[in-house]
Amino acid sequence: MSFTFRPITPGDRQLIEELVRAYYAFDGLTYDPTLHGPALDQLVKGDPAVRVWIVEAEGQPAGYLILTIGFSMYYGGKDGFIDELFLKEEFRGSGGGTEIMRFADAQAKELELAYLHLEVTETNARARGIYERRGFAPTGHMLMSKRTVP
Repeated sequence: MSFTFRPITPGDRQLIEELVRAYYAFDGLTYDPTLHGPALDQLVKGDPAVRVWIVEAEGQPAGYLILTIGFSMYYGGKDGFIDELFLKEEFRGSGGGTEIMRFADAQAKELELAYLHLEVTETNARARGIYERRGFAPTGHMLMSKRTVP
């Protein structure tokens, strides 16, 4: 199956929420409308530090990809973080994850990112395999987070 990638538009607000909710349900995460709703509003309005694509198969929404752009002295300057990548269940297992990762790699090159990072749960062996085959490896650093707004 071949996918197309189109940038998100303000008209995609409901669609991206449905896809995010589906991803969170799949991954055992909790969707919090008070936290995630405003973030989705920000995504569809556009932000120069974030790129979002709706992944489509034959014109139908199949998933999404969110790439954030940052800077890291340690990693040599401008870098990117694949914040979220999701494919609906009916599109998994057909090389779709690999195709999305190829697209992400191409975007990283186009954006001149020195490094591309992502986060994956240790128990998601399928996704880890896709990422490792694309050259991703553990860094030896542990991601730590702190919420700074209520």
